[in-house]
This record gives sequence, C-alpha cells and structure tokens, in this order.
Amino acid sequence: MNTGISRHYKTLTAVALVAGPLIWLLFTQDGQRRTDLVLMPLLGRPSIELSLTDLSSDLGEGDVRRRVPQVDLGCSQDETPFGDRICSARIGAIGRLPAEALNFYFSSGELRAVKLVYRRDVQGELVASLFRQLGGGLVGDLGGDGTGGDGPAAGEARVMSWRVTDGVLVLNAGDLAPGEEPALLWLSGAAVGQRLQATRNGAASGD
Repeated sequence: MNTGISRHYKTLTAVALVAGPLIWLLFTQDGQRRTDLVLMPLLGRPSIELSLTDLSSDLGEGDVRRRVPQVDLGCSQDETPFGDRICSARIGAIGRLPAEALNFYFSSGELRAVKLVYRRDVQGELVASLFRQLGGGLVGDLGGDGTGGDGPAAGEARVMSWRVTDGVLVLNAGDLAPGEEPALLWLSGAAVGQRLQATRNGAASGD
C-alpha cells in the first residue's frame, strides 16, 4: 500500500501556501490597507503620528515641522478663510488610518486650522473612532445649540463637531456625496471665535 504523499498534492499545497497570502494582500480590504501602509512611504508618502486633539493655536510653523519631521511641507503665502499662509504635504497614513494629504493654515505665524484629507473608504471607521475617543459630539453649526449625538445614522449626512483641548474637530459624519471631499478639520479656539464673530457681524449688518 502506497502511503506516500503524491507529487500533485505537494504542488497544490505549495501553490496554496504562496497564493493564499498574496490573495489576502491584493483582494481583501484589510490586506490592501496593510500593503498600502508598506508601499506609500516608498512612494514618498510617509505615515505620520500626529494627534489633532492635542493641537493649539500658539504653535508656529517651526513647531509643526518638528511634530511631523517625516514629511516635506511645501508652504506658500495664500489668503484663506483661516489665515495668510498654508503648508501642505502628501501623506500615506496618519497613525493606522490611510490618508491622502495634510494642510496646515497659519495666521500671523500662528496655527489656526488643520485639514486632514483621508481615503473615502475609511469614512465609517474614522467616525466610529471619533465617537469612541471623544463621545457623541455636537450636530450642526458651530454657532448653534448643538445636541449630543449617540452616533451617526446610516445614510444620514450631517456635520458633527467635537470639542478638544483648543478648539474643535469637524467633519461630515454621514455618507459622503460623490463630489464631497473626505476631510477632517481641526479649528483652533481662535479660529472658531473669529468665525462666530463674523457670523454675528453678518447677522447684524443684515438687520
């Protein structure tokens, strides 16, 4: 009686051992993410560690560069709603979250806002992470009487904000429209104050 393992079985086993991990890396969402996290730095888009909840308006450009030494920030004088200078960089991830770009906005040398552009397919994961870390947040306009949320309803588009050490985090916590940018925005307390003041001035001029 032949109890040996056939050559065909050995070949199939070897193919499965090689192909299995490749299929997981190339054709599953988790596998593709891990592949991206490895490849993006090789393509000049590094993974960075930066907590948007710990930012403050007294940070200058030099302070920001020291916090993200992995990236090559490109800066220019440019008037925006958040200031007069913007520094930007393409990134591959922030922490373990796949991302596209990071923009820092300065006014008179002080940090006023940060925009993180992330990958559209991680929208739900990011929202869930913010709810776990920061709680329910506020619904609607920063100047309105927001109500605490227990979590975003499926398919519901709405702006959510969370209070942090200095200012707020803001994003659309519902499903994104096709042309809507997947972005998380940090506004410093100074930027929020300027926005509210501008709203009040606009309302007063309209009376």
